[in-house]
Amino acid sequence: MQQNVDFLNIQQIYLWVYILIKKIIGFLNPVNISSNYYKYWPILMLFSLLISILFILGLIYVRRKMQEVSEIDSKIFDTVITSKFDLDGVEMKNERWEKILEYVNSDSPAEWRLAVLDADVILDEMLIKSGYHGDTIGEKLKSIERSDFETIDSAWEAHKIRNEIAHRGSDTILTQRTAKKAIESFRQVFKEFEYI
Repeated sequence: MQQNVDFLNIQQIYLWVYILIKKIIGFLNPVNISSNYYKYWPILMLFSLLISILFILGLIYVRRKMQEVSEIDSKIFDTVITSKFDLDGVEMKNERWEKILEYVNSDSPAEWRLAVLDADVILDEMLIKSGYHGDTIGEKLKSIERSDFETIDSAWEAHKIRNEIAHRGSDTILTQRTAKKAIESFRQVFKEFEYI
């Protein structure tokens, strides 16, 4: 009875490794690289051209999307950093302020919080635009002369309510009355600077 004997042929493995190394060294030989470069030059040019066109199209697409986002962003955030009058002297609606009023007049405590927080963001933007400096709104308010800012007490009062909401979070019980009080204080400040 004949038996098949399986064994590992080390010489064959060494031969395969040798052939592989020889091919790698042959491929990396500068003479072969330059000849392959010239041989495949038209294919490389076509491939490079296609990649370049794809990148240019990608850049154009990203640029357009960034412009769309920028337009939406400026509709949301730049409404407050403008005068309430257009070039003809006609009073314009401040959409962002109108949204805050919707929030504070709703039945949702979450929207009351949002109204106060968003109004505080507007206050910060207004102070920066007006040239007041500081890392926080509190620092900016401290740097203001009372003679330059008639409603500074209202700003402080509203900002303190905002801090209660921001620092204590959901632990703070915010009533609609308190939220409306804060929004009224913000309104007085924004009226003084003709932002609404």
